[in-house]
Amino acid sequence: MPKTTRFIVALVLALAMVTPALAHQSSYSGPVVLESAHPDLAQGLLTLRGHFGLRSLTVWMGDDRLDIVKHKTDEIVVLLPNQIVQGTYEVIVARNHLTSQYDSLSVAIVQSGSGGGNGTPGARGPAGPQGPAGPQGAAGAPGPAGPAGPAGPAGSPGAPGGSGSVGPQGPAGVSGYVTTLSNLTSMTVPNFGLVTVTSDCPAGTRVFSASIFMEVSGSRRPLPLPMTGYPSGSGQWTFVVQNPNNFVFTTDVRHGAVCAVAD
Repeated sequence: MPKTTRFIVALVLALAMVTPALAHQSSYSGPVVLESAHPDLAQGLLTLRGHFGLRSLTVWMGDDRLDIVKHKTDEIVVLLPNQIVQGTYEVIVARNHLTSQYDSLSVAIVQSGSGGGNGTPGARGPAGPQGPAGPQGAAGAPGPAGPAGPAGPAGSPGAPGGSGSVGPQGPAGVSGYVTTLSNLTSMTVPNFGLVTVTSDCPAGTRVFSASIFMEVSGSRRPLPLPMTGYPSGSGQWTFVVQNPNNFVFTTDVRHGAVCAVAD
């Protein structure tokens, strides 16, 4: 995959008010807990952290089942879909033989611009008409098979090459990760309406990602409404939740942001 200089902003949240301490053992059979997701668009990878055990799991992003390239008790690395576009995706980690053992997380993948936040994606345009089929080319005549040549003698080993030059210094990283989480708040979205929710970072940090989820009887649930998320400032993330239904939707939600100091 070619290297490009781009700044990756990924939506990540893995927060619950209380998470029990889990033993990292292959025999662990407790609930699947998905705590965070860290995408790397340059490498095409998504790193998930939480409590998984070592039993067989499946990972989904929307309708795509993702290939697992590394699986540890507290970390899973999967391949992102080819040519993934920016947007908000629902990531689900499920234990194969017990479908009730799963956890999910809303993840937004965007690329930062030269300044300001990203706008809401516009509607897809109509497909153009199909072009006419071109004429079929004539098949060429097969050439005769050549005789097999004799095997040549093995060559002597070459001398080891010299040390290469030192590569250029890589780009600056980030440090000082901080995660915020709001209090449990009632959210009401009118029928055929929308609601805007913002999460702010502490002073001196930049927003990297954010998440929003329902909390029902102490359990996290993904919002059943379409939504978009984008950085609306250097230290702020905005969610726009839409209600396409002819009834008022009310639920308790929490939201928060992942922030860091750019080195």
